[in-house]
Amino acid sequence: MSTQSGPTIKPISIHIPPTLQSFTIPLGSFLERNTQYDRLVCSAFIFCPATCHHHHHAHANEASTPSRLLLLRRAFTDTAFPDLWEVPGGSVDKDDPTILHGLAREVFEETGLRLTRFVRLVGDAIKWTTTEKGGTVKWLKFSFEIEVSEVGALKTGVDEQDVEGYLRSLPVNLDPHEHQDHAWVTEKEVRAFHEEGVGKKIVSKEQAGKMLEAFELRRL
Repeated sequence: MSTQSGPTIKPISIHIPPTLQSFTIPLGSFLERNTQYDRLVCSAFIFCPATCHHHHHAHANEASTPSRLLLLRRAFTDTAFPDLWEVPGGSVDKDDPTILHGLAREVFEETGLRLTRFVRLVGDAIKWTTTEKGGTVKWLKFSFEIEVSEVGALKTGVDEQDVEGYLRSLPVNLDPHEHQDHAWVTEKEVRAFHEEGVGKKIVSKEQAGKMLEAFELRRL
């Protein structure tokens, strides 16, 4: 969660499919129903191009460009995973109206991008346990593919240079307390780390595997 003060999220319409309606509850209600967990985290998979014919019935004039996934590089001063790469996201707060609102807030705080559409849940939740002063803390993390207002479709006829130029033009505004850089990576780049440990160092093999799962779901 961002610690710096900044602009609030501008009002925007967010599409939530019926399959994700169970996440439209506050954190407190979720934890009351799932007492085995203490904290809830959500992460966002933001792809470019945003549209995919599997869920948007893409028009014929949209480019069949290989998907790129937005990754953020954690600040070098970070105490947990300095300099490593991850997708946007963070803890849902008790003040967030719903779990999904919590992810929209985190995405905006970390990138300045405004969430417009929840596409799908990406795979199963991730569970882990930490030890804090008060004792054991049990965490649960959900991952969602989302779309944001600033990232759209690409037209036919674009080449790699066009794509790179478009990606550089996207207004990704980082909170320097949390992240130092961003990149739009291909499935090949993620797989290189997951299978060989080369390229951009992602926070964990498990997270890299979740990213590959998100790429795969776009092809189904």
